[in-house]
Amino acid sequence: MTQLDTRPRGALLRPGDDGYDAGRAAWNRNARQAPAAVVMARDPADVVAAVRLARAEGRGVGVMATGHGTSVPCDGGVLVNTSRMTGVRVDPRTRIARVAAGTRWADLAPVAAAHGLVGLPGSSSRVGIVGYTSGGGFGWLGRRYGLASGWVTAADVVTADGDLVRVDARRHPELLWGLRGGGGALGIVTTLEFALHPVVRVHGGNLFYPVERAREVLAAYAAWAAPHPDEMASAVAFRRFPPLPAVPAPLRGRLVMAVRGCWCGSDLAAGERLVDELRTALGPPVLDTFGVLPAAHLDPISSDPVDPLAAVGHCELVRALTPEAIDALVELGADSPLVMLELRRLGGALLGPSAQLSPMGRTEARYSLNAIGMTPTPESGAAVRSFLARLAAAVRPHATGGTYLNFLDADGATPTRVRAAYTPADWQRLVELRRRWDPDDVFRFSRHGRQRASVGTAR
Repeated sequence: MTQLDTRPRGALLRPGDDGYDAGRAAWNRNARQAPAAVVMARDPADVVAAVRLARAEGRGVGVMATGHGTSVPCDGGVLVNTSRMTGVRVDPRTRIARVAAGTRWADLAPVAAAHGLVGLPGSSSRVGIVGYTSGGGFGWLGRRYGLASGWVTAADVVTADGDLVRVDARRHPELLWGLRGGGGALGIVTTLEFALHPVVRVHGGNLFYPVERAREVLAAYAAWAAPHPDEMASAVAFRRFPPLPAVPAPLRGRLVMAVRGCWCGSDLAAGERLVDELRTALGPPVLDTFGVLPAAHLDPISSDPVDPLAAVGHCELVRALTPEAIDALVELGADSPLVMLELRRLGGALLGPSAQLSPMGRTEARYSLNAIGMTPTPESGAAVRSFLARLAAAVRPHATGGTYLNFLDADGATPTRVRAAYTPADWQRLVELRRRWDPDDVFRFSRHGRQRASVGTAR
């Protein structure tokens, strides 16, 4: 292997170089990592060179674009930072989008919207499309259209051998299956192609109620959400807001209950009528933000933070919001140090072919639980982790044991929890794919890389 094979044209940064710290920094500041080198890739050739460089130096490879969902620190490896690899192309005739590795949902949204189309983002448009989709991709349009991963049609992938291959239904179909939710452990996607959907506007927002009404809100929400058609996605959450001027006065510095939803059917008035049912059941909220939103701009529904921060979380798949489950949540929630404890309704198209590589596709659970706490100091970190341990124990009798890969971040991405993100049959199929495509465990800095010792793959 020549030096030319292993020298990327993009910046190659070693510890101490200008730009190294910025290149390795993850969005979640708890995900600290110390790679031996950071490659600021500009194109697929740089990714190929980075993988070949790692192999030449006997190192593993990690990959990061926006840094959301960074779960395994790339300590001592070669970190491929794809944030400079941006680009979007939309074919309005086939409704197929083609995006480069570092592209965010916010980059795609206006291009697709110009043709009356939309992708399937999560709660924040600042998240990278490729990383989000490789872990499943569960967002506000999911009950109607399923997981984003299920709509992937093709990809260009750099393999563990440092080769760039085309993957689609005809070429390497088994690898295509693994890319649809396999967590990015099978190669580095340099471009991704996927189907878009004809949604222009939605009816979405939040109803906020005092946390003192938590039991009443949870019970009313469970009854309200149960019969919903697939066009309505919804969630109920304990939500803590900071005491900042930018926060609306009724929420500022308070822990409140939020019932949030997104109707993506063609008849927006039908979605408004559904929300009216809950307004009638619970009475006037302290703040009502429901209204018509462009499908290309769903961020206001979740109002996720946009700046990097330190956080930890826990997730579960919950069977149902029974009175016993509600009791457990109320007992914990009123004393919560978390910024969010959300239960989002599953079902609809999430229980189907688009979710084939996730327990969401074959589960008795009706809700995903996602709990997140900020940890800016050691003291706050200890308090949040202690609370999350109590939450896990309290919810365990009501959970299936399954989980969702994209919600497993930092120290929550343990081998046991990662395996719980798949059915046993799908897990074994992924293991075999990794043995075939990465026998030397080059892509070890991934959620699946932690599993190598437990599955006994030869090195």
